[in-house]
Amino acid sequence: MAMAARAEAQGPQGWLALALLWSCLTPAQGFFEELFGGGGGGIHFEMGGGRRGPEPVQWPPGVSDEASKTMSWLKGTEWQWNNDGFTLKLSRDGDIDAPIQQCQRGCKWTAEKGKLYLSIGSAGIFELNAPDPKPARMEGQRLKGFSRRNSRERLTLTFHRIYDHEAVDLDKDLYEVLGIPEDADEATIKKVYRKLSIQYHPDKNPDEASKARFAEVRDAYEILNDPDKKILYDTGGMGAVKDSEKGKIESTGDLNSEIEVGLEDFYLGNQFQAMVKRGIVCRGCRKHPDSPNCKGCGRCKNQIKVVQVQMGPFLTQQQQEVPSKEKCKQVDAPLDVHIEKGMSSGDSLTFPRMAEERPGMLPGSVILKLKARKHPKFQRNGNDLHTDLTISLKESLLGWTRTLTHLDGHAVEVKQIDFTTRHLQVVKVRGEGMPLRDDPASFGDLHVKVSVDFPKQLTREQRDAIAQVFPDGRQDL
Repeated sequence: MAMAARAEAQGPQGWLALALLWSCLTPAQGFFEELFGGGGGGIHFEMGGGRRGPEPVQWPPGVSDEASKTMSWLKGTEWQWNNDGFTLKLSRDGDIDAPIQQCQRGCKWTAEKGKLYLSIGSAGIFELNAPDPKPARMEGQRLKGFSRRNSRERLTLTFHRIYDHEAVDLDKDLYEVLGIPEDADEATIKKVYRKLSIQYHPDKNPDEASKARFAEVRDAYEILNDPDKKILYDTGGMGAVKDSEKGKIESTGDLNSEIEVGLEDFYLGNQFQAMVKRGIVCRGCRKHPDSPNCKGCGRCKNQIKVVQVQMGPFLTQQQQEVPSKEKCKQVDAPLDVHIEKGMSSGDSLTFPRMAEERPGMLPGSVILKLKARKHPKFQRNGNDLHTDLTISLKESLLGWTRTLTHLDGHAVEVKQIDFTTRHLQVVKVRGEGMPLRDDPASFGDLHVKVSVDFPKQLTREQRDAIAQVFPDGRQDL
């Protein structure tokens, strides 16, 4: 009634739109009622609106809610239902796209161990036999099965077409394509690629199978040889790589940390490893949880995904926080820290893509801020060094020499011979400061602040001697 009132308010165009909508829905309803028993009993498919969300699917015991690796070939395929005009699409995310209200509210599918399971709303679950692994030829494939609620309800699906070619590639294991382990380094990946590209190059192998294999090897290498794409593939599969090509990839953000560094490291330069806590995605653990590298892995943080939601007779897209299907864990990640000569406290080192991993996202950078550890002898001010020493009163008058051990262990002679030294006077030694970062062969200066240790008291003889040597400087004003 509400739709009729809206059509009347819109005039002739409104009534035309309503008529077109009804012409689409009425035959479909009649078709499904005829197929599943209509109003005389059996399964009834509703075509009306409604706001009910999808209910959790209770798969048979031991059946996972995600297709096994060997049966992922079903993703992106479209099938004809019982050789009639009705087809259903098996989407890459486990949803079923079919022109019935129950499936708009969340029909699902999964497959494993040679069985395809379809959850068709109030119709229940259908179980069909399906090839495991992928058949050599798709044309003519027929999957036969029955309703688990009523085994007399038989069902045959006939292959119609592949409607989502991207989905076919989403579960492809690029490491298997190249025949290398998942922890293969960059050199190994390049070596194997060169070998396979020569082996299957079209110039030597003009047959179609070799051309296809060459293209498959090339495509796998282009992803695994690109640092960003490799990270996306390792943490989110081909879906994340495809999203990145569409500009849809987000970053997990940078991780800022601080590390104390000795003054000697700024003077000499140094290389060492620092450890940082980071979350990583456990590759392959969703499908192979018993793998040794999955030890200590738990479910990753929830993900934000775009989902379809039924709003009356229409489907809308909304962002929702959904549980992640991937596994994650916290690890101590090593960072190769390289301190250059002349670096200063407050300088930063950036380690790209070493922040937290999350499925389908590019990790941010770890930014290490350097902080100078307090040195017992030297203080730094820019490119100059400062230190203190103490001399006696005699040395302040007659001259003195000292030898200082520098940050790298070499000896530095500091002296004042021909002149007296005042208390807190600063003696500069040129070229004995810190190296300049942009010119490590040049150095700042060393500043030595001299304290004179005056005696607390003098003997009679000392006082008389000083009085004889130094004239009376008193002057009346």
